[in-house]
Amino acid sequence: MPLASPRLRRAAVRAALLLAAAGPAAAQTAPSRAVLAERVDSLATAFLAEAPATGLTLAVVRGRDTIAHKGYGLADVEEQRPARPATVYRIGSITKQFTSAAIMQLVEQKRIALDDTLGRFLPEYPQWSRVTIRQLLNHTSGIHSYTASSAWQTRMAQQLAPDTVLGFVARDTFDFAPGTGYRYNNTGYFLLGQVLERVTKSPYARHVTERFFRPLGMRSASYCPSTITDTTHASGYDKRPVGQPVPAGPVDMSSPYSAGALCMSVGDYLKWQTALTSGRIVRPESYALMTRSDTLINGRPTNYGFALAPADLGGHRVIQHGGDINGFSVQQLWLPDDSLRVVVFTNTLGSSPDRLARNIARAMVGVPIVQPPRPPAVVTLTAADRARYVGSYALALPDRTLGIRVFEQDGRLMAEAEGQGANALTPQGDHAFGAAFDPSLRITFTVDGERATKLTLRQGGGTFEAPRIARP
Repeated sequence: MPLASPRLRRAAVRAALLLAAAGPAAAQTAPSRAVLAERVDSLATAFLAEAPATGLTLAVVRGRDTIAHKGYGLADVEEQRPARPATVYRIGSITKQFTSAAIMQLVEQKRIALDDTLGRFLPEYPQWSRVTIRQLLNHTSGIHSYTASSAWQTRMAQQLAPDTVLGFVARDTFDFAPGTGYRYNNTGYFLLGQVLERVTKSPYARHVTERFFRPLGMRSASYCPSTITDTTHASGYDKRPVGQPVPAGPVDMSSPYSAGALCMSVGDYLKWQTALTSGRIVRPESYALMTRSDTLINGRPTNYGFALAPADLGGHRVIQHGGDINGFSVQQLWLPDDSLRVVVFTNTLGSSPDRLARNIARAMVGVPIVQPPRPPAVVTLTAADRARYVGSYALALPDRTLGIRVFEQDGRLMAEAEGQGANALTPQGDHAFGAAFDPSLRITFTVDGERATKLTLRQGGGTFEAPRIARP
């Protein structure tokens, strides 16, 4: 992590002092709007230094009252353009809720049914013909995610036809029998975009523009350009613990498509979120399916709906979904019982905006914020120790399946996630590792004999497993 400037260090101290006021004595009197706005500002300023993030835009809305809507840091480092309230970001997997809502509109029109199989709409993929629309929506299809394919990763910067993208996993076996397991899957939402186009006879970009963006007045919203040239758009960066931000690697928008290719400002996303939660996009029964935990065939909950997920924050109900795409990490929260909306868009992949969004929500509802843990002491590994961890792993994150390569470099163990740069892992004993760029991150390897069989990632309050898929 780069050393914070004196201004940022003072802001972090101010945030701690302000939040200390939210203790038992403060619980007797609700904080004023001005105090809440200053807490949000302090949290955001401190997060920018700690993450570290290049830039961000956030909004906090309680009822009809906008407590905060502001940009922080830089939208573009080279041009020194500041992030502003109207700055446009790639929203990654938040795109999925637009795809889900478009599908649910077709369900309401009885043009498709949730139990319809994919074979009815896309017979050219017979290997997936028995998968249902519901299983694509809730990530229980078992179809392998194309973003975990090493072949796709080498071609993500190229413009690719839909059958080429799907071809990266078309011959793969199922991860599990449809309906028997849950694994976040970008291929499923790519296929839903193809179903949408087949049924409506309209390109995906045109459909979401005509059905959602124009009626809601979302002027900044669009299917993202593959190359950012518009100065209202933020440039994307990779998170780095030291030195200057590094521009993110390119990705052509033909790949993320209906799973992650939309762009918009925070303000325009709020227009969408408000319309969706108030019943103006889909019927209440459809919205309930989108936001409550679905179940597997055996009745076990998935803790995921249709592109949105229920959660809890200190006893307060939350509906959430984030997104990551080259150069960008975003998060949005809706606390229905508190009529509270928190949206954080960053132009730095891996900056964990979920941590900032949740701490803002905690401050707003009077729940103690969570500070990043201090890193434990470092231990020394031999070359033989390091060798047992080396390999490739497939990590199931909340918003995608992510390939991770673990390798040795100059006597250090390194980890490189697909589309991101490599970071050194800090050994902490008992097969556990940290990383300098995020004190909350812990990677723990499960070792059988002379090599690791999987790794477990704990970050941002979540726990995710990644089985070994190959040696590098």
